[in-house]
Amino acid sequence: MSITTGVRVSEGLATLDAEPTRLAETLDRICTRWAGDMGAASLTVPPLAPVADLAPLDVYRNFPQLALVASALDVPATEAAHIEEAAVSGDFDPDVLCSAGLALSSSACYGVYLHYRDRQVRQDGELVTLLGQCFRNEDHFDGLRRLRAFRMREVVALGTPDQVEDHLSRSAAFLDALGREVGLPLERRAASDPFYDQSGARAAFQRVVPVKYEYIYHDMAIASVNSHFTFFGERCSISLHDGGAASTSCVGLGVERWLLALAEHFDADWGRAQRAVEKAKKALF
Repeated sequence: MSITTGVRVSEGLATLDAEPTRLAETLDRICTRWAGDMGAASLTVPPLAPVADLAPLDVYRNFPQLALVASALDVPATEAAHIEEAAVSGDFDPDVLCSAGLALSSSACYGVYLHYRDRQVRQDGELVTLLGQCFRNEDHFDGLRRLRAFRMREVVALGTPDQVEDHLSRSAAFLDALGREVGLPLERRAASDPFYDQSGARAAFQRVVPVKYEYIYHDMAIASVNSHFTFFGERCSISLHDGGAASTSCVGLGVERWLLALAEHFDADWGRAQRAVEKAKKALF
C-alpha cells in the first residue's frame, strides 16, 4: 500500500480522505487536551492578516520569497471579458488585480501576537492554543512533507522569562511522552528559527544560545519548541505589569507532517496508526 493512500496532493495542496482526517482529529484532540490541562485558552485567528501588520515582524524583510499575498479583482477598472478570459486560462495577470493589502500567514502564532498587540498580559502570564492554517510559497513541494498550505497546532505562552521557559519545559516533556506512547522514534535537535535571516545578528545569537528545538522523525521535523525572548513583545507592544516587554514561546506540531510520519512508521496502514494514537491518548490521560 502506498503511503499516499487516502491522500491527494496537487500543487502543494492536500486533500485527505476519511481515515487520515480521523487520525488528524484524534491527534489534535490529544494536543488540545494537554493544552487545556495546562490552562491554555482556545483562540481562533484569521488566516489572513494585513500586510502592514505583519511587516513589523520582519516577515517580508527576511524571507519575502515565502510570502503569499491576497488581492481582489479590480472589477471597476477591468473589462468583464478580460477577467473572464484570465479566469479561463487560470492565471490572473497583475493588470486585473487590486493592490494586495492582505497576506496569508506563514505561521499560526503571528495571529496570537497581533491579537495581544498593545495589551498587557496577566500577572500569571497568558497561555493560548490554536489550530492555524499556514501558507508558504516554497521553492518546491513534496507530498505531505512540504506543502503550500498546511495546519499547525500551536500552544503559545506570553509572560515573564520564567513563565515562558516553564512552558518550553512542559512542552518538551509532552512531545517526548507523545512520541514515546505513539511509538515514533523522535530525535530532539537544536535548530535555527527559519524566519530569522541566517546572516544576521539574531542568527549568530542562536548559534550560541539555541532558541529552537525540532523533533525529527527520520529527516523530517514534525514539531518544535521555540523561544522568542522579547522580540514579539517589543514589536507588538505586549507588556508585563512592570511595563517591560513580554517574552513569548511556543510549541508547534505540523498536522500533515505527523500524518506522514505515522503513515511511514505504520506501513501506510491508517487503521494501525489510529489504534496507536488512541492507545497513546489513554496512556497520556
